[in-house]
Order: sequence, then structure tokens, then C-alpha cells
Amino acid sequence: MAYSELIKNFDNIRSYMRDFFIYGFKTRGEYDRKSARSYDNERRRIQSYLGKLVTFNQNASGKRMFISLDGRSVTHNPLYQAFKSKSFTNKDITLHFIVLDILATGNEYKLKELLEVIDADYLSCFNHPISFDESTLRKKLKEYEKLGIILSEKEGRTVRYKIVPDEVKLEPYREAIRFYSEENPLGVVGSYLEDKLEPDKEYLTFKNHYIMNAYDAEIIEAVLQGIHEKRVIEIVKFSRNENQERRWQVIPLKLYVSTQGGRNYLLCRGATNRKILSFRIDYIQEATVKDIYPGFDEALEEFEKMSKHMWGVACTKDRKFEHIEVDIQVGIGEGYIVRRLNREKRCGNIRKIDDETYRFSADVLDAYEIVPWIRTFFGRIKAVRSDNAEVVNQLKLDIVKLAKQYEVMK
Repeated sequence: MAYSELIKNFDNIRSYMRDFFIYGFKTRGEYDRKSARSYDNERRRIQSYLGKLVTFNQNASGKRMFISLDGRSVTHNPLYQAFKSKSFTNKDITLHFIVLDILATGNEYKLKELLEVIDADYLSCFNHPISFDESTLRKKLKEYEKLGIILSEKEGRTVRYKIVPDEVKLEPYREAIRFYSEENPLGVVGSYLEDKLEPDKEYLTFKNHYIMNAYDAEIIEAVLQGIHEKRVIEIVKFSRNENQERRWQVIPLKLYVSTQGGRNYLLCRGATNRKILSFRIDYIQEATVKDIYPGFDEALEEFEKMSKHMWGVACTKDRKFEHIEVDIQVGIGEGYIVRRLNREKRCGNIRKIDDETYRFSADVLDAYEIVPWIRTFFGRIKAVRSDNAEVVNQLKLDIVKLAKQYEVMK
């Protein structure tokens, strides 16, 4: 098959981007899940819309491709371009413009009336026109109805089609759309809306710009649909340890978004084993929405109770709670430290011990998840106690390393 820069299967692009450009930095020879030719074609497609952002280095094992980009230097996510590079057939693109041109008048048409107009007003202008039958046109109309582009009205056995009126004026929402397109997990929707607006001077910049979330959009859409409609979803996840794909039937309950690393997580319950589980969205290859789950509200209530003892996404139900206490020094006039403690804690309590000490305490499923946050209070920590001795030892080791780094101790 001849090479084309247009994308037929977005899952392939997502897989290559994850394995080569983001996590693996593999060479062409190290990738054995697809043929070398497939890799070359996908690499060329990625380079066609990312341009100079794709670079490489050469070493003894070969050429390694990767993306070189400072997220703070771009204000429009360049990865959205992949969604706008979908492949199509000659019939698809021809029928697309003809049908929308006919319906743009606002009139209603029966299926046969549309075919007659297509033949008489459009195809008759060509010596060797493309032919369309009723089945092809009906499928295209159903596709556009599902996408919300057209409406159908049934009168007896007759179905009439018309275009959905575009009554929304986007200009008053320009700023909201601009922000949404870069900050929301489904920001690609905002990017499409921005394409309809006249270009304007850039007025936004981002300190933390997590552009790789663009490739999670289709998975997140299925997850959010499952949550909203209370349905089971089937996810496909590739296990690197087992070197094979695994399928899971789960009830999606929450979508967690990390404000620190930008990663998205699916919090769910197994449809058969009823265990609360968490999956990184960028590790999920496919997500398919299935049937309505009758026990959704019960599962959500169970998760809400558990979430009161979750600092991050660790949600092993069988694990006992781990108690942790941290005494933090707060001097006179340092009320901002107390406000920060109350603002940033995700669970647990803050209690005043004396005039210069406040205690954070919590019972959590995994005390290790709190360690990065506790580290931000180094220099103020007076004592740490926990059921998990490894957590205490890790914090002590961190303090020793820090002291040696600043030559406070040898």
C-alpha cells in the first residue's frame, strides 16, 4: 500500500508515540511488535505534523527518536494536529462536501431526493463521476446524525434529513475556549472550536503544560461516557511484564488528574471480582463502552468511603490502613504554613499541639504516597511516626542525604 501522511488508525500513532517518543526512546531495531516498514511509515507520519519537534541522537545501538519540546514555550498543543490528519477515501470526501452543501440551504430532503440532487446538480458535471447508491448515502447520513451534524425526522415510513442549525456564536467564549483547549483532558474539542475563530494575539502562557494528555482524549471520552451513563467499559492494557494484552471489564467511577505530573488515572471497580482498581490512562490502549451496570451507585458509594483514606491512587481494598503523624514547627506570624497545610492535605486532620507545633495525622491505604508532600516541609519537621516503618526510614534517609549535600554533616 502506498504511503500516506494521513492517519487511518490513531491507536497506532498513540502506541508509537508512547513507546518511542515518550517512555521508551527505542531504536528501530528494538521495536518488535510491528514490522520495520510499519515503524518507518508511522514515524514519517508523526514527523509530518510535529516537524522540528521530532529529533534524534545516535549511539552504538542506533538512532533514537524523541520529542524535544519545552511545554512552557508553546501555547497551542501541537499534538492535536494528529486528530486533524485522519485518512479518507475519495468517496468519503466527495460525499462529505456534496451532502453538506445540499443541506446548507436549511431544507429537508428524503433519501431519494438527495440522490437525485447529487446526480443532477453535482455528478453530471463530470465525464467519469463517482457513483453513490442508497446504502452508501444512508450509512453516511446515519454517521453524521450520530455526530450531531444532521437531524432526521420520520413521517410514517419516510425519513427526512436536515442540517443542525449552528446558532452558537463562539466569539464571546474565545477566552474560555482558549483556556479549555490547553487545560482540559478533552481539550482537543476546544482546539476544533478555535479553528473556527479568527486568529488573535496570544495572551496565555502556561507554567505546567502537559501536552501529552492529548493522546489520552479518546480513552478519556469513553471513561467519562461510562461514568455519566453508569455503564461498564472494557479496557485493553498491554502488560510489559507478561508481554501480552489483557482485557478488563470495569465500572468506571472517577477520573483523577494529577496536578503535579499531569497524568490521568481511571479509578474503577472490577465488574466480576468487585475490587477497586486504578489504571494510568496512558497505559490503556482501548476503551469500549458496554452495557448499563445496575449496581453503579453502590460501587460509587463504596469508592467514596475508601477515597477518604486515599492520598493518591493506591486503592488496595484488602490492605489495612497505615497511620502516619507529622509534627511541623510553625513560628509566630507564620499562619500561612497552617493555611497551606489545610489547603494541600487530601485527607487526614491538622491539629495544634502547642504554640509552635501543628500535627498532621491520617489513616491511609498507602503512607508512601504522602512522602513527596512531607519532603516539602523539610526544615520544619520535628517528628514523624507511622505504622509503616519504611516510610519513616525513607524520610530519615532523605534528611541525611540533604544534610550531606549541604555539608551540614559528613
